[in-house]
This record gives sequence, C-alpha cells and structure tokens, in this order.
Amino acid sequence: MKKGLSIIILLLFLFPSMASAHTKLVSSYPSNGQIITEPIKQITLEFEEALEQLGTIKLYKAGTATAVTNVQVKENKLIADLPNDLENGDYKIEWKVVSEDGHPVTGQIPFKVQLKQVETKTTTESKTTDKAVKDQTPAKEKQKEATPKKERSKYLIPLIAIGLFGIALMVGGVVLWNRK
Repeated sequence: MKKGLSIIILLLFLFPSMASAHTKLVSSYPSNGQIITEPIKQITLEFEEALEQLGTIKLYKAGTATAVTNVQVKENKLIADLPNDLENGDYKIEWKVVSEDGHPVTGQIPFKVQLKQVETKTTTESKTTDKAVKDQTPAKEKQKEATPKKERSKYLIPLIAIGLFGIALMVGGVVLWNRK
C-alpha cells in the first residue's frame, strides 16, 4: 500500500511538468506586429525544442492565401520560402508544428509590409498614408503585448486545477496513512 501511494504521489508531481511540455515559439521573422520595410524572401520560426517533420506555414493577406514554397523543418526551426516579393499590406502567418513529444502546437503572427515606394507625383498621398500608419502603430504594439498574456493564461487554469487535485490526493493519502 505504501509503495502504491508513493508512486501515485510521484506521478502527480510529474504530470504538471508533462502538461506544460509543449514546445513554444521563441522567435520569428517577421515577428509579431513587425512592420517590414525591405523585401523578404523567407519566413523563419524558431521553437524551444526540436520538431517533427509535420510543420506547416500558411500566409494570408486580407484573408486571401499567398503562396509559400519549400516549407521545411530543420531541428527547431520551421522555414518557408516566398516565391515573390510581398506587396504592401497586412499579413498573417498561420503555423502548425508537432513537437517531439507528439503534441501539435499552432499559432498566428500578424505583420505588415510597408515597402518604400519610388517617389512620384502623388507624394502628398504617401505622406498622408505614412502619417495614418504611424498613428495606428501604438495600437499594434498594444496588441503585441496582449497576445503573450492570452497564450499564458490558457494554460494557467488547467495547471492550477491539476495542482489542487494533487494537493487533495496528498492530503487524502496522509489521512489514510495515519489511520493505519
């Protein structure tokens, strides 16, 4: 009985760490909310752990899919080539990877392409557009700060519940232990 109870308690302490073992995105290019001002040829996502070869990257501009090619996993990186230069506008990367422990992990990265245009007669229009974009930048930064908090909070409640369940089991085990 003592041996079985010890094993159960040990498993309870191990389970919360296994529940949070999913790999996490460490960095990306382009990064969340970044404004790209030079042409890019590749999307690179870097994760905490090595990945299985099942990663996907999809790129959207205003809800319409944009071509990406040569999607590949190299250790802990997911890389995709862009066949054409991206036009100015708002983009969203949707990615899905499978960590070595077999758990699928997904996410989205919004960013903006704002390539410098060749000066033309409509300089006044571009200055107006630039000012409008600068006025919107703080909102993007606020969104960037809010996203990681959402990501953390979705795991917090299950971990607290598992911890409370473990404490309840330990208290019950101690009570049973003392009755003998």
